Amino acid sequence: MDSFASWSSRPVSDLQAQLYGHLAECRHQESTEALLQRFQSLFIEGNRYGDEEIWAALLELIYQPEAEREFKYTLNRCSYTLVNPWYTQPRDHWAIPALVDLFDQIPATTTDTEDATWRIRQLSQNFTTTEQFASLRRLAALFEPTTDEAEAVNFEDQSVAQQLRHYPFLHDSSLLVTKDSDREQKDRAHNLRQQSEAQLGIKLARYWAQCRLGTGGSFPNPTRLPDDELRQALEYYTGKVEGNRSHRDIAKMFETYRQTVRSFREFKEEFLEYLLAPLTNADSRYHNNTFTRSLRQFVRETMREFDDQCPKDFTIVTFCRRLLNFLVIHSRKEPIFRRFRQLLNDVGSSVTMGVLLRVVLFCATVKPWLENRMAILFNHHEPTRCGEAPWLIEALEHTNVALITNFNNVGYSF
Repeated sequence: MDSFASWSSRPVSDLQAQLYGHLAECRHQESTEALLQRFQSLFIEGNRYGDEEIWAALLELIYQPEAEREFKYTLNRCSYTLVNPWYTQPRDHWAIPALVDLFDQIPATTTDTEDATWRIRQLSQNFTTTEQFASLRRLAALFEPTTDEAEAVNFEDQSVAQQLRHYPFLHDSSLLVTKDSDREQKDRAHNLRQQSEAQLGIKLARYWAQCRLGTGGSFPNPTRLPDDELRQALEYYTGKVEGNRSHRDIAKMFETYRQTVRSFREFKEEFLEYLLAPLTNADSRYHNNTFTRSLRQFVRETMREFDDQCPKDFTIVTFCRRLLNFLVIHSRKEPIFRRFRQLLNDVGSSVTMGVLLRVVLFCATVKPWLENRMAILFNHHEPTRCGEAPWLIEALEHTNVALITNFNNVGYSF
């Protein structure tokens, strides 16, 4: 846990190592409250620090020519030097949001502020605008104290960012958005996800069994969807949708067919029909409307250089990733999601998710890519009030249900 070598592939200077080692040593000797005060004194207040050697190392770091670009990595690692062990101790979970909240308390500077203090506060303030800090704040949100009752009462006034704990499929992409995330951070995000998915999977399975048996309501609805909508979604994602076949059955059949096609061009044409079936079944306009025509054009023009070749795994994975970009959102730099909104408006969340589900059931390798697209959508709307984006919350709820019921590993059958 204290190994500096575990922090990504970015080189660690002697000055950085001094800071990390100092905080790690203090962590073994001091209370959590004292560590927060120490962190505040060093990076938030920026006043002269009690340990002269550490203060000198910090000053040398902040005045390096590359400090504007590089200090965010130092501050991020200093934060996680404390956060990582707090995560493993439930009694210290409160300290994670407490540390993040310190960055909201950076004092204003005046003409009388010492140059070193001004510089530290400026760099700490700059840190709050980085992806590193955004990831840290999302982690802190998972440990904010709350109750189900309070969440229900204030839900519409809460920000989208506060909902991360409800959607474990977002954890990997939302908590690990920077290249300097280390192995421990990745393991932590994965563990948080597994725990949340297992809990939700068990609750959903019990609720669904109760619905099918027609027994009393001893197991409550574990989602924000109305009971009728959740029952319909569970039936749609796990039951028969075409004849006596489920989405999973149809995906397996298409995978068998894929092994017989002679060219990538032929594969794409058949994949179009496989993908459009949920849409045309739900709305006859999707046999030949603007969306369908643009989708056909996109599919036919995508990776045309491979059209005469037999479809290989690499080709199909790349194609499915680009297709998810088209259907959900292009990228963090180009957050275009009008087609996704169109589908939600026209055919609803279940059918829209049914289309996306067909992609990842056929090519499970791109499931993380779908989760990443949804995370980009989530991150793009983080400051928005939930009451102002009901379509997004509904889409996230349906994504939760669709993925848990089709890719669960909790021992309960849907």
